[in-house]
Amino acid sequence: MKYIINKEDYQLLDYHEWERKYKPIEKSEGNILFDTHDEKDIAFLKKFLKENSVLNTWTLVDGDDGDLFIDSGIRWVNRLNYIITEIPRESEDILVQSEY
Repeated sequence: MKYIINKEDYQLLDYHEWERKYKPIEKSEGNILFDTHDEKDIAFLKKFLKENSVLNTWTLVDGDDGDLFIDSGIRWVNRLNYIITEIPRESEDILVQSEY
């Protein structure tokens, strides 16, 4: 597995550190991924965002080199799934090396 190059603007975390710190919620048992095209998932996300901060949302992204990573916020380009965490992030720019 390749690792994300450290970018000045991003805080980098490994997946296990991110999981312990931000506590992703499960959509179903063992599944933290919300589909970006499923009507029920989109409705849930919209409702969640009305009641919670955007700082609780993340996007599983397919990187340009084919590696997966979790990017802070709602992303449109190369998005695969959305993830919601119990704990909001304190920074808007965090990248997570995905092991999912």
